[in-house]
Formats: sequence, C-alpha cells, structure tokens
Amino acid sequence: MTFKPLFSTAGTATTAGRHRWVPTTALACAALAAVVLGAALPAVAAPAARPAVVAAGGAGATGDRLPELDPRALRHALSSAPDHVTGVLARVSGPDGHWTGTYGTADITTGAPVPVDGRFRLGSVTKTFIATVVLQLAAEDRVDLDQPVQRYLPGLLPDDYPPIPVRTLLNFTSSLPELTPDDLPTTPDGIVEHRFDDHPLSELVAKAVRHERPFAEPGHMQVYGATGYYVAAMLVESLTGHTYQREITTRILQPLHLRDTTAPQVDTTIPGPHSHGYIAVPRPDGGSRLVDITEQNPGAGGMISTTADLDRFLTALFRGRLLPPPEQAELFDVPDVPSLSGTAGDPRPANVHYAAGLMRVTLSNGVTVWGKTGTTFGYTSGMFATRDLRRRVVYSFNPTSGGGNDLALATRIPTAAFAP
Repeated sequence: MTFKPLFSTAGTATTAGRHRWVPTTALACAALAAVVLGAALPAVAAPAARPAVVAAGGAGATGDRLPELDPRALRHALSSAPDHVTGVLARVSGPDGHWTGTYGTADITTGAPVPVDGRFRLGSVTKTFIATVVLQLAAEDRVDLDQPVQRYLPGLLPDDYPPIPVRTLLNFTSSLPELTPDDLPTTPDGIVEHRFDDHPLSELVAKAVRHERPFAEPGHMQVYGATGYYVAAMLVESLTGHTYQREITTRILQPLHLRDTTAPQVDTTIPGPHSHGYIAVPRPDGGSRLVDITEQNPGAGGMISTTADLDRFLTALFRGRLLPPPEQAELFDVPDVPSLSGTAGDPRPANVHYAAGLMRVTLSNGVTVWGKTGTTFGYTSGMFATRDLRRRVVYSFNPTSGGGNDLALATRIPTAAFAP
C-alpha cells in the first residue's frame, strides 16, 4: 500500500501494508454521541473498494503532555476503515505537528480519490455552532441562561413540564425526551425515499415531547440528545427574527472567513469538491446495493464544512475570539451530575462528559481533549483539540450503514492523533 505526500515540509513517499487493528474504547462514548440532531440508525454493511491511503505531513515540536505525532499510527487508523466506509479524510494541526491524509474513494463509480480539501456534512457538529450563537446572545443580554425556555418560547412545551433553564438545553441536562425510530424513517429504503423531506424544528419538538421525559428534574442528570438543540435553534430564531442558519453565517462564518463552510436551509447539494455519501439498501437476494444520498435535505444539523475550516473555527472558539470570558467558560463547564449513558456501577461515563456544545474526552494516556462528533446519512465527522490548542484533529468519513454505528473508526482516528 503506497502513501503519497500531498503537501509536506518533511515528507517522502512511504510504503506500508494493511494491518489488523484491535479497537480500543477510548472514544466509544464520543462516537455514540454522533447523531444528526436526531436518532442513530441500524447498520447495513456493504462492500467498498479498498484503495490506498494518501498522506502528507511531518511532526513538529511536541508539548510536555502529548506524545510525539505518529504519522504511521494515523495512516494505520485511516486504512483500518471497515468495508462499509467508502472514504476517509483527516487533518492534524497545531504547533505539536501537522498531518493530512485521505483513504478510499470519493466516488465509487469513477474511483476518484478523496479530495484533501473536500467538503462534508457535519451532522451534530452543528450543535457547537448553535451553542456559540446562544452564548453570544447571552453575552448581549438578549437571553438569560438561568431563565426557563418557556419564558422565551411560550406554548412550545407541554404545560405540565417544569421550568427548563436555557443553560440545560446546551449541556444536555434539560430532561427533554428524544425522537424514536417510529417518528422518522430509519430503514435504508425509507431513508432513500424520504431524504428530501422537510422536517421543521417545531415538528421535531412536537413529536419528541409526546414521549416520556428521561428524568424528572432539569439540571440533575445528563443524557446526550437532540431535542434540546432543536429548542435552542428555535430560541435563536425567536430572539433574532432570523433563521439560526443565517445567525451562524453572520456571527461566525463570515467574521472567521470560513468560505468553505455553509449553513444551508433548503439547498440539497454540497458545493465544491467532496466525497459522495452512500447508504446500503438490502436486495431481495440477501445482498445490498449502494445508493448515492449525497444530495439530501440539510434539515437540522445540515451544515457543510472542511477540515481546514473546522480547524480554524475550533481555534477561534478556544482562543475566545467568539465569546467574552463568562460565556467562554460555559464551553468547558461540565455539570457535576450523573449521566444516563454510564454503567450500572458508575452512572457517569469514564471518559466522556458534555458542556455547552462541547464534549470532554479523557484518552487512555490521560490526555484530555474537547470537541464534538456528528453524523448524518453518508457522513460522519468529528473535531477535537487539547485545551491549549497544541494539537487538533478534524476528520470525516463516509459510512454506508446509515450513520452512528462506526464506533471503531471514530475511536481510532482521534486516538491515533492524541494517544497512539
């Protein structure tokens, strides 16, 4: 297997064989959180072509806590993508080293390689942008994070609900219920048939609140979900008179010059270079066929970006360019409450916790990173960084299983970047 440099200050072509890799669980809980402001879907495996990894980059100066950047571990992580992943893209940045690599194909029909500057759908990574806008509105005294959302959106939630503080929407302690597989199409055939359907935020919330809340007292437990961010997006729209996509664009994308990032409302296409997204649809003979679902209604969580733009966004966010100090602190303020995603013996996950729009992950080597994962049909992505930004990783890959089921690969890429 040949690795060809795309751009490098210290790289030459390297050859390596395909390795077997035993997955760890360092980011398994993080991958479980990769839902597109909605529900994860059942996996349907399908074979994919196994082209070579293309990689570039060289290690830079390392910090005291971080291990030296290991390009071989990163190449191995990308090339370990399972057969139901058609393409992978990853970028590592920061003073502790730079590396960019791709694997697989962008188009199974033409065999075109994954573009290093390719754009991809973000899914729940959109939540970090929504949280940032809500925190900006709080800094402008247009919303009080301690006040109940019912004050700002009267009539949205059932009358028998307790007061739900705005802050709890952002840190996943709101107690709002989630959509179930019965609320939206979740089978491969249903996804293909309905991928252009529009589901307004108000419709999604109305469907979710028909279900039982996961716990009684807002702010007293943490459970990852999407409904709180549907409501947060509606809050942005109510307070500003604009769509949340427009507010993200004018408040974040334009000031940071994120020219390859868009927050579409109705456009079903992905502009510019990109890998195609596919879903495996079962055939009557027991096999499956790959259906191209690159074009789809963006819906909630429908932002599109690149690894370079997400790296720029994460850097600006961590450096306080988007928020003043009090609101900046909310990004890293993990509530000290038990989590419903933990084990019976310890209700709090061992290595994943949520703040406002960010998740905190402690890796097996003790390194703590902050970021977000996301998935939608045909696309899974993630962005993580150390708090001091000495090392950052952004990745995207294209699962044919519907999304939310690729724990191993979503674990391997960040682990290879921070804890090889």
